[in-house]
Amino acid sequence: MSKLAWPKGLSLSFFTDKSFVVHGMEPDVLTKVKEHGFEVVELSFSHDDYFDLMKLNDKKQVENTKAAVEAAGLKIWSLHLPFGHVWDVSLPNDQEVIRDFKILINASVQLGAQVTVIHPSFEPIADEDRPSRLEKGKENLRNLSDYAKEHGVRLGVENLPRSCLGNTSEEMCEILEACGADWLFDTNHSLKEDNIHFLKHMLSKGHVPISLHISDYDFIDERHDLPGCGINKWGEILNLLQKAGYKGPAMYEIRHLVSGKRIVSLDEVADNIEDLLNGRIE
Repeated sequence: MSKLAWPKGLSLSFFTDKSFVVHGMEPDVLTKVKEHGFEVVELSFSHDDYFDLMKLNDKKQVENTKAAVEAAGLKIWSLHLPFGHVWDVSLPNDQEVIRDFKILINASVQLGAQVTVIHPSFEPIADEDRPSRLEKGKENLRNLSDYAKEHGVRLGVENLPRSCLGNTSEEMCEILEACGADWLFDTNHSLKEDNIHFLKHMLSKGHVPISLHISDYDFIDERHDLPGCGINKWGEILNLLQKAGYKGPAMYEIRHLVSGKRIVSLDEVADNIEDLLNGRIE
């Protein structure tokens, strides 16, 4: 694999602490992200954080958020929409969800983001409910994707683990073909087929990801660990993406607290992304 010139990206969810207090938007934190060699960031916070703390439903506050990131020498590549039992586009009682997601899509545009990231569902989903949840999800994703395109940003639907919608490459293709959205490839969510098979199938159907969530795992559950600390075959994954013409950043979505015994530092993340992009992690 040749050296990759993809911009270095970091999801600001990395700075979430044990009590789930939001960090990542403080000026000193953003400055540290830049000093560690990162160029772009993903905003990834909860609904309450976006609306009550950051107030992204207010144009002036959106401008302030953008200014704070740019003052540190960074750019906002993407905004991750909230997810959870309430913020689920596959549920029938969806009007508040769609309304608030459209507000955040507008915020994404104002922030200069290229992508708004969305989960196609939350979980668990029982087998008997899956067909109806899938149809509702497609309908709402089509609505939001069309809205995003009209306003100048792309909707990136993320593949998910366990019983969530989009837990296989076949179902992801079905969702994308129904809603016309783009695909965000999360490299630690595939639990029903290995990532190489997942990626090859998606690419064979013409679905080159618009963005990535890069992390490693054990194929038992998602881990959001550093590449090289799991089972992913990074050389093959990156070669496939490079040959397919992937044009986005190397966006790391790493947990600061991987487990009770494992804490990852920003120094480690910075060293790791350098190794990954230079072909030193296979």
